[in-house]
Amino acid sequence: MKAAKSSSIADKAVLIPAADNAGRFGELLKVVEGLHEYNVLTYAVNRDQELYDLIVRKATNIMNTHIGSLMLFDEKMMKLKIVASCGLPAKVVKSSSLKSGEGIAGKVFQSRQPIFCEDIEFDERFKRKSRVKYSSKSFVAVPLKVRGRVVGVLNVNNRKSRQPFTAEGMKILTLIADEAAMTIENRRLLRRVEKAYMDTIATLAKMLDERMPSTKGHSKRVAELSSELAKRMGLPEERIQLIKRAALIHDIGKIGIQDNVLLKPRALNAVERKIIQSHPRIGSEIVDRVEFFNIFVPIIAFHHEWFNGEGYPMGLSGPQIPLGARIVAVCDAWDAMISERAYRDPLTKPEAVAELIRASGTQFDPEVVKEFLKMIKKKPRQKPAKSLYE
Repeated sequence: MKAAKSSSIADKAVLIPAADNAGRFGELLKVVEGLHEYNVLTYAVNRDQELYDLIVRKATNIMNTHIGSLMLFDEKMMKLKIVASCGLPAKVVKSSSLKSGEGIAGKVFQSRQPIFCEDIEFDERFKRKSRVKYSSKSFVAVPLKVRGRVVGVLNVNNRKSRQPFTAEGMKILTLIADEAAMTIENRRLLRRVEKAYMDTIATLAKMLDERMPSTKGHSKRVAELSSELAKRMGLPEERIQLIKRAALIHDIGKIGIQDNVLLKPRALNAVERKIIQSHPRIGSEIVDRVEFFNIFVPIIAFHHEWFNGEGYPMGLSGPQIPLGARIVAVCDAWDAMISERAYRDPLTKPEAVAELIRASGTQFDPEVVKEFLKMIKKKPRQKPAKSLYE
């Protein structure tokens, strides 16, 4: 899937009438600079709501208005809904939803054309029979168009100068809407790609579960523990999700280990342990071949490194080991200790706690262990985990 294309600000700026004096030129320059800053910032935000809020904030700033809103079309409800706003009462935001062709925004959505009004009380298109005064007399509403379809409407009302909007203002808001539509569409496309890759991750984890029924659900439990611990340690949401996804396939390299070693019902000998210890390398080589997955390599490759440098495969120590790998290492060991194996009974939780404390500073990062122990102490007793795919 290709990302939606956007013409440059320089290309679009020709829509704005040329200035006839230095003051006017300076004003237009500020608009262009504002648009450029907006365009850069939209790619820096991480969450959809942050993006929607940024679009409205920048649109109202550039247009010098008190009121603005972004409405997106909900294909399930078949209505336009306000997803971000400025200067509107919460009650209005919550209750506003328009069908195509309904209200001003609905008309913009249906017609695919902007609506610009200098003064609604004197505009024949919006005449009312009653003499109700409008709180907003001048407004602009423009469609968000991308790939030949309309995805929403951007509205601004009430200039701070109390002067009506102009045709030039409509063109400027159209530029903003074009950039917004392109960015929103690209994020939607990215989410579809991410979902496809996450489906692949789930399939890989399921393959491992089916290959090793005795450890079924281990990867999911480690992923959940790791993300919870990462959140507790104050990591940003983007890194938490990365750690969770990597943890879900941290043992994927075991797919490359022969059955007589991987499924052996007894403790492994020295040679067999060496073979098992190759799974981080195998796993990292598998994921490194796919561009979307290669961000998981440091966690998959190094989750068996020891804090004191005596782990494998590279003998990294302390901060040389990525924090994500240190987090997954503790969660991986915990789940392995309290789970039943063919060759041993599970440890009790007090026994597993004692083992983590004993290995803190040698096998495990002591700070990670400390936070993990605080986390499980507060964690309520849970039912046995269901299958990874239930």
